[in-house]
Amino acid sequence: MSTKTTVDNFSIHGNAVSEVCDIPLSVVNRPIPSQLDRAKVEEMKTILQTDTKKDDLTPIDIHHVEYKGQDYYFAFGGCHRWAAHKELQKETIKGKLISTPPSVINTYLGSSSPFRET
Repeated sequence: MSTKTTVDNFSIHGNAVSEVCDIPLSVVNRPIPSQLDRAKVEEMKTILQTDTKKDDLTPIDIHHVEYKGQDYYFAFGGCHRWAAHKELQKETIKGKLISTPPSVINTYLGSSSPFRET
């Protein structure tokens, strides 16, 4: 994943991270279904298609979990930005990688967590 720039956004998790990466959409899990405002998605698609504005969208927070030698990536927010990228068939999205312990993902996902020990 390549580093793009440093940005300030207003995320509780992302505020401590200044590095922004181009993250392949294909590696990110979004386990919670989004509730989308279609007008908002369409506005973001327009921004992404405008060369002078495409960098205006703030990066999404991507939780990076290292577990048993594997890397896992989860996104719980940024649903409108995510949908705009997917609908435009973008391969990557700007994101801040947040090192997250498996126990935090367990809290978010409960028994659906891939890190739940049996």
